Amino acid sequence: MAATVGVRLRRYYVAGILVLAPTALTLWVVWKLFTFFDDILGNQLRARGVSVVGLGFVLLNVLLLALGFAATNFFGKRLFALWDRVMHRVPLINKIYATLRQIGEMLLGPGRAASFGKVALVEFPSPGTWGVGFVTSTAAGEAGERTGRRVCSVFIPSAVNPTTGFLLVVPEEKVQYLEMTGEQAMKMIVSAGALVPERRASDKR
Repeated sequence: MAATVGVRLRRYYVAGILVLAPTALTLWVVWKLFTFFDDILGNQLRARGVSVVGLGFVLLNVLLLALGFAATNFFGKRLFALWDRVMHRVPLINKIYATLRQIGEMLLGPGRAASFGKVALVEFPSPGTWGVGFVTSTAAGEAGERTGRRVCSVFIPSAVNPTTGFLLVVPEEKVQYLEMTGEQAMKMIVSAGALVPERRASDKR
């Protein structure tokens, strides 16, 4: 009897963790992001005696909307084009600025879906083993010219922590495209392969 009660309690305990942990972690991540963005302007407000939780976050979003509105009208476009030219001409700063601008356009711009939307398998880190990655470019560039082959740039995220990973230049014929979406692939990577998306019936034909 005691063993049965113990088994039930253990099952209830595990079930409670499975319910609470994802919710708690999600709220923690959201709160950390909120406080990070709130502090961008919130620290300046608090230094001036204004201490309202969330006011910095609201003002930051208002500022971003104002900048976005200014950047999309005629005079704003000309002004930001001038600023862009200036930043590209300042030594050292131009390298950082150009790189961050390209990354921003790739992640947030109109072509963001194409940038990380193609999921593929490539042999990595050794023949016979495969890595799940994202084809970020099919432009040959110098690598293609040097090798004399059509190549693809493939980013292989690290499991659990996909913010790091490996950039591979792979011959195009060795890239095997998958039907899974970028979101499904990212879930699989973050879960270290525990969440494997099922292939849709329409894709098996």
